[in-house]
Amino acid sequence: MRVENRRDQGSRTVWKITFQRYALYVVGIFVLAFGSAAMIQANLGVSSWDVLHIGMTNWTPLSIGTWVQIVGLLMLGGSSWLDRTWPQLGSIVNIVLVGFFLNWILGLHLIPTVQLLWERGLLLVAGILCMGFGSGMYVASNIGAGPRDGMTLVLAQKFGLSIRLVRTLLELTALTIGWIAGGPVAAGTFISVFLIGPVMQASLAFWRRRLVHDS
Repeated sequence: MRVENRRDQGSRTVWKITFQRYALYVVGIFVLAFGSAAMIQANLGVSSWDVLHIGMTNWTPLSIGTWVQIVGLLMLGGSSWLDRTWPQLGSIVNIVLVGFFLNWILGLHLIPTVQLLWERGLLLVAGILCMGFGSGMYVASNIGAGPRDGMTLVLAQKFGLSIRLVRTLLELTALTIGWIAGGPVAAGTFISVFLIGPVMQASLAFWRRRLVHDS
């Protein structure tokens, strides 16, 4: 009887941890998309990849969220081809959800339009914090890395470069192409470069500790 009780308790623990990881994954992606939408609404500059996504909307009838998905799938396909591996299902779901949530948030106007500079500044900071915090949440779930993370790791291993250098080059490439395409580059773009990473690192450490503690 005691053995069966232990098995039942162990099974419930496994299901609890699994549910927590998937909930953290989905909520993290939503928070990330919310932060991206907040930066767009602040109109003080967006992240380098959103410069690219918004720039591409100037040349096509496709939405920002759709371009998030297209660019993400291209990067995921490229990294899988270079690494000679099949992409993880979690990575594909990541791409689809980010684009879907971003279109949904912008389409329903969940974030109000603000005019005053201090209001836009607060919205920008909130967006940066949400992007970093949400990124840390979904990465901590260990269900599927984002396409940029995967491409960074593959290129670093393939060419023997540091992860920091590869990530910087990818960010600059996206920023340059997006700027040429007419994407919005402003102070917020450069602020996000320095702030999103540290916020993500703190969030990742926090949620990893929570997952270990709950297990």
